Amino acid sequence: MSAEQKHGILVALDDSEASQQALRYVAHMTQGRSRFRLRLLHVLPSVPPALLEHGGSADPVKEAELDRELREARQQWIAQAEQEAQPLFERAKEQLEAGGFDSADIETECRASISGQAVARDCIEAARDSGCRTVAIGRSMLPWYREVLHKHPCDELVKHGDGLTIWIVEWE
Repeated sequence: MSAEQKHGILVALDDSEASQQALRYVAHMTQGRSRFRLRLLHVLPSVPPALLEHGGSADPVKEAELDRELREARQQWIAQAEQEAQPLFERAKEQLEAGGFDSADIETECRASISGQAVARDCIEAARDSGCRTVAIGRSMLPWYREVLHKHPCDELVKHGDGLTIWIVEWE
C-alpha cells in the first residue's frame, strides 16, 4: 500500500504529558495495522515580536537592508527552534517503532507560529496540507473555574476542523 493510500493521522506534539498520552493512544489504536501513516506536528513557540517588524527607515535602501536582516534573524530563530524540537520527535519515533510502527510511515513537521493562539489553525492547515484526515491532540484537564476562562486548541479544532476527524485525548 503506497503512502498516498494510507490513512493519515496528524498527531500534535509538545513536551506535555497530555501530548504523550495522545501519542500513546494513537499508537494503541493503529498498532499492527499497516494502513496508517503518522505525521507528528510540533507548533513552535511564537516568534518573538522583535523578529516580526522593525522601526523602518525613510531611505529605501536602508529599509531593504533592515528587511533582509530581520528575515535572516527570523529564519535563524526558527531553525534553532526546529533543532530544539528534534529530541521530541526522536522520542516519539522510538516509542512508535517500539510498538511496531514502520519508520517509513512516520513523518515530522515543525510549523512556525506568529501567535501561540493559532495552534488549532496550524494543526488544521498541516493536516490538510499533508492529506491527513484525522487530528489527534492531548488535552490537560483544568479545574472547572479555569476551563471557563481558558480557550484550548481542542475547542478551536472541533469548531473549525470541518471534514476532519478529531481525537481529543484528555489527561488529568
